[in-house]
Amino acid sequence: MAKFVVLGVSGEEGYWFVDFEAGTVTAMPSTVEAPFGYSTEARSHGAVLTAGVDLAVTVTDQDDAFAGRYDSVPFSGRYDT
Repeated sequence: MAKFVVLGVSGEEGYWFVDFEAGTVTAMPSTVEAPFGYSTEARSHGAVLTAGVDLAVTVTDQDDAFAGRYDSVPFSGRYDT
């Protein structure tokens, strides 16, 4: 299992470093270059860049994460966006 993830949230500038073992999420300093050379420009054009992540959903708070809003209908078998 991966021990770290770099995240960028749509509509937000900058990147976050997630350390699963330590249980921490830290903002990467703005002085650091984009972690993947093309990522800042690609994201500014709406690109979604993923590797090694099979679920990522933004929520407004912890309660929203457990509200079951994605459980109301069975999986269609299609990869809908």
